[in-house]
Amino acid sequence: MVLFLGSRIGCGGMLKTTQTLRWNYEFSRVYKRGTFATGRYLSVHCFKRSPHLKHNLTPIPPDLLRVGFTNGHGRRTAVVRNRAKRLLRAAFSVYEKSVPAGYDVIFLMKTGEDLPTYQEVVKEMGRHLSKLGLLDSGEGI
Repeated sequence: MVLFLGSRIGCGGMLKTTQTLRWNYEFSRVYKRGTFATGRYLSVHCFKRSPHLKHNLTPIPPDLLRVGFTNGHGRRTAVVRNRAKRLLRAAFSVYEKSVPAGYDVIFLMKTGEDLPTYQEVVKEMGRHLSKLGLLDSGEGI
């Protein structure tokens, strides 16, 4: 039995589950085989999973959206790294219902002098998700 943790979201009659990417090989697959969009504050990498993709020997359900949050290498303290990841998670909650299932998505907060504001991250995230075709063109802020 496989337990998938995440939030269940009502999506037009079909339940969509969001799960967090946790393993290094999952991140590597998205980076190597996926597409990306980059901007001033963050990069978004996405990978459309095939229906036959498996984790260990267990098939990954097609109605699953898997998301990972990470930082650039320059953030030295754990406090700042965790704050950046919390900022990404909060900004993604705005778009979570709109992103279709069947994708692995990674949000990478770039290293800079200071962390951007919540509004700047939400705006840039919407632009990148629209550019990658994960949102309708009218949904990006």
